[in-house]
Amino acid sequence: MNSLFENNKFRGLSLLFVILILILSVVAYLELQSCEYILRIICIPTLMILYYLNSVSKSKIFLFSLLMATVSNILFIPNDIFYLKYGLIAFLIYRIITLFIVLKSSPKLAFFSVAIGSIFFLFPLLYFIILIEESMGESFFVGLINIILVSILGGMALTNYLLESNLKHISLLASTLLYTFLVLLFVIQKYFLHISIFNPLRVILLMAAHYIFCMYVLLVENEKSISNVKL
Repeated sequence: MNSLFENNKFRGLSLLFVILILILSVVAYLELQSCEYILRIICIPTLMILYYLNSVSKSKIFLFSLLMATVSNILFIPNDIFYLKYGLIAFLIYRIITLFIVLKSSPKLAFFSVAIGSIFFLFPLLYFIILIEESMGESFFVGLINIILVSILGGMALTNYLLESNLKHISLLASTLLYTFLVLLFVIQKYFLHISIFNPLRVILLMAAHYIFCMYVLLVENEKSISNVKL
């Protein structure tokens, strides 16, 4: 697994991704919408390149999920309920694929443990989204499904971490916590308290969550590759 972090392609593209995030966070704070569109179009595709060049499996389904994440990332920029709806749909597709990837990589998971773990994520997220039900309009149902899926992912991440607290599972739990905080921050900013500093903070949380989950996928693939070689 350490070979991943020693790889120059991984380190170089990771540095580029961090630089793009920092620039994007400044642009988001200044509310330069045209520049923000351009940078959001670039950021996650950079992550796709990072994954592709460092992956032993080059999963097409994961690459497609990142494409959906790019679409949602762009559609979340306008403060418009129409774009919000389709942004949530694109993110829902991303979330379903990530759940499938985690489930496929976690043969030891038990339904009861995941259900208990999911409760810790579901209650606060559900409380927030119910508060803004009327404001979301037709997007509420899609948003509710997203909340449930994030909670299930949280339950899976927490269970995996408790079973085996290695770097792979720490990465999964960290990315899930970031996604959870992002939802809470999104709701607070959109419907309760609009503060300029929330814009760059959302950018950093979202991109960091995507990056760390990508690292989780790469670690899983490397682990499987090493296991196959030993066999």
